[in-house]
Amino acid sequence: MHTTLQLFLDGEEVQVISGQFPDGAVYARFAVPAAAGVAQMRIRAAAMRSMDDFMALAQLVDAVRHHYPIRESLLELPYLPFARQDRHMGAGDSFALKVFGQLLNTLKFDRVTVLDPHSDVAAAAIDRFHAVAQQHCMQHSARLTQLLSQQALLPIAPDAGALKKIHAVAEHFALNEYGIMTKHRDVQSGQLTGFALLAGDVRGRDVLIVDDLCDAGGTFIGAAQVLRQHGARSVSLYVTHGIFSKGVEHLLAQGINNIYTTTSYAPADIAGARVELIDIARIYAH
Repeated sequence: MHTTLQLFLDGEEVQVISGQFPDGAVYARFAVPAAAGVAQMRIRAAAMRSMDDFMALAQLVDAVRHHYPIRESLLELPYLPFARQDRHMGAGDSFALKVFGQLLNTLKFDRVTVLDPHSDVAAAAIDRFHAVAQQHCMQHSARLTQLLSQQALLPIAPDAGALKKIHAVAEHFALNEYGIMTKHRDVQSGQLTGFALLAGDVRGRDVLIVDDLCDAGGTFIGAAQVLRQHGARSVSLYVTHGIFSKGVEHLLAQGINNIYTTTSYAPADIAGARVELIDIARIYAH
């Protein structure tokens, strides 16, 4: 089990006990507080990535509703799992986001709040879905806000899929321009080719690649190489969801100067002089 579950009853955090039985089955329960007549349940489930994580969430929901006559149930799901499988990609593939959405909907939350979802399809797959936009996550980094507001960083969209979001980022921080890149990904093999800078003068400038998530980081390593070839002075990276399956050092050693991400998925121990973590608690507080 990977997810971190936090439970709030009428706004007060309550201890969650979770683990795994010898046969591999997971469990989750809560330490029942002295308070009676609880009306609102709010659960924050960070770094959800497997069906074991979903089962732990479902058991916690069941336990709370069994004990209290809950009138409002809220889920804060910072990272939406399976969002990259937002359609039938090819013959024999499943539409995993739809399958996950159907399961999540059985828990009947009154609102499900996701940070910067990878796919717009999520709004159709999940009932009572609410998204926190990318720029509203970024603004909780004081350093990023200062640099962007001073026009000291040029934001870069790494591919066509990031265009809509980069425009909203530029508008939010009152930026006059942003850069646009392109690449090609082979759907079957995942191989990346064709990195190119389509728009934006990066010569002698500090740039910030902006995207919703980073897995192995091939997109950003390839983009950084092209940006430096075009004269960029430094290349930093913002992603809302830092999976970093090859580690942040893999990126920092291959052209990325600084990394900004949230705690939606990334563990706290990756923070350092060149890696800033934005606490999701600050984002959800607003």
